[in-house]
Amino acid sequence: MRVLNKKYIGDDDLEQFIISNAITKEKNILLQIFLGLNEEDFILNLIKKLKTLIPHVKIIGSSTCGEILNDHALDYSTILSFSIFEKTKIYTYATDIKEDSHKTAQALIDQFKSSLKPKLAISFTDGLLINGEEYINTFTEYNSDLIIAGGLAGDNYQFVNTIVFTQDGVIQDGAVIALLESDSLHVTTKANFGWENIGKKMTITSSEKNIVYEIDGIKAVDIYAKYLGEDIAKQLPKTGIEFPLIINRNGLNIPRAVVGRNEDDSLTFAGNLSLGDQVTFGYGNIQAVIDYGENINNDSSLFKSEGIFIYSCMARKNLLQDSISLELLPLNNIAPLCGFFTHGEFYTDISSNTRELLNQTMTILSLSENHSKTDEYPSCTLAYKETATNKENQNANLTLKALSHLISQTSSELEEINNSLKETIEYEVEKNRLQDQQMLNQSRLAQMGEMISMIAHQWRQPLNAISLTTNNLQLKCMMGDMEKDFFKKELKLIDEYSQHLSKTIDDFRNFFKDNKQKETTNLQVVIENTLSIIKPSMENMNIEIITSFNCAHDIDIYPSEIMQVILNIIKNAEDVLMENKIKSPTISIETKCGSMHSKPTIIIKDNAGGIPENILDNIFDPYFSTKLEKDGTGLGLYMSKIIIEEHCKGKLTVINDDNGAVFILEF
Repeated sequence: MRVLNKKYIGDDDLEQFIISNAITKEKNILLQIFLGLNEEDFILNLIKKLKTLIPHVKIIGSSTCGEILNDHALDYSTILSFSIFEKTKIYTYATDIKEDSHKTAQALIDQFKSSLKPKLAISFTDGLLINGEEYINTFTEYNSDLIIAGGLAGDNYQFVNTIVFTQDGVIQDGAVIALLESDSLHVTTKANFGWENIGKKMTITSSEKNIVYEIDGIKAVDIYAKYLGEDIAKQLPKTGIEFPLIINRNGLNIPRAVVGRNEDDSLTFAGNLSLGDQVTFGYGNIQAVIDYGENINNDSSLFKSEGIFIYSCMARKNLLQDSISLELLPLNNIAPLCGFFTHGEFYTDISSNTRELLNQTMTILSLSENHSKTDEYPSCTLAYKETATNKENQNANLTLKALSHLISQTSSELEEINNSLKETIEYEVEKNRLQDQQMLNQSRLAQMGEMISMIAHQWRQPLNAISLTTNNLQLKCMMGDMEKDFFKKELKLIDEYSQHLSKTIDDFRNFFKDNKQKETTNLQVVIENTLSIIKPSMENMNIEIITSFNCAHDIDIYPSEIMQVILNIIKNAEDVLMENKIKSPTISIETKCGSMHSKPTIIIKDNAGGIPENILDNIFDPYFSTKLEKDGTGLGLYMSKIIIEEHCKGKLTVINDDNGAVFILEF
């Protein structure tokens, strides 16, 4: 295999180059054309000339955001790269864009899948309309062993129109592919990223495949304006290619660059970003990019290369500018080098057999048919160390390197601080949750004592009645005056009293049941169940309970916890009514919903005179109590607020009216 690279100057010069290198005599020729002049007529004339000189040549080409020849980045030039193989067969195919990117790739595959077993595919696609991730995934589905390289076409940062082509013509919106079929072809792939995370993690909150509508609930364009400034946002997508969103997948940072801005301020990315994905902005760390050149010098896997092809992101060209040679020189010293700057790169990691659509990355494709080529350290790469370390380059990059280091170090430290704060917050939240649970349990234990007193009160009357009934039966038996009807009547009374006792137990058992599941019920049922427990006690103290139910809506709540809240409020009202010796004491309970109260609401009022204004703002504080220490824990109303606002996502407030306190429970 041999690779011959040439910058196109004119037809005569091209013809002389082809003749002098005896290219026409070769059988298996793949010509890659990287085109800085996005003009269809120019391409068609060039293809016609090439086919006249080499009728059997196979061609794939792409418009670019810059061309690579040797260790230089060029603009608005035309680069021709002839790969001449001894034993490798070459096939090229093309398709217009289909309904989606998956079907576009499938249209190519359908042209060859039954007859070929390619080892390598080099593909160039439209750089604005193709979803690169879906496109490359389709090839994985077709053949999980196929190595795929290439990328999305560029148009010199205009984001208007890209083109790809083969020897058969130009494709304005579509894809082309060259398949290399050989048992003798040796393929090596490498990639250099060099972009690092910066800023906080954000969440994709609205997207459809590669179109992102919202990030953190904010329009995608506005996110760029917020964090990178209005100037960057106004120039999207051009500026977005330098500030990709980075998502971590399977331990690998995958960048997604903006390739389009839509009328609704959504952004089109080169690959998919799904709902819920965690992303950060990325920035180019020039030090990491340049350091990769040193790694190339120590990477023996590339030393067998007979030709190296670079498909590199346009953002790297913007970042490195004149210093791009620092990245390219060590590769050019190994083998003939050429390529182009893309809108996105197709990359196959041979070691893990995975395929990705990348951005911000330099992907390296190394080819060789001559396995006997030396794998010794190329002496010419020593020149790289001199070039990379000379004073001129050091001065040119010193500021950028310093800024990159500053951003990297600051971002790392901020990430550590954020992680530490997150752990602290999680710890404190868990501690508070446990503390609230302990308080809830403490509050319920305090109420348990009151419940026992209520049980005793409610049981006293039916137990006395049962005792009197059994005495009557015993007396009748002793007198021998037992009548059948009388006996049945007395037994029925005992049964009724027993059922009353059983119902009382059920009411209290339901109150203390630790049910963590929400139930669908309505507020009237919950209130009536609560009153069945406490009403006898209220009647014993001559406190009138007035109810008015005006909301039949079913809601999802924790009934036993709501009962606890209602009971807390009523018991507090009872205490104040008795303490203030109110004549005709009353407690009213009302439910509302509808136009005036869109949320289901419970309103509990008393006529005890109200809460003193100087403590009105404190009554929901933990351990705040107006009762004597032996009579109150100060947890009842605090836990009531926790239950309504945190457990039930509602709201609990209190005000005074002309007669007394008014507690409002909204759900």
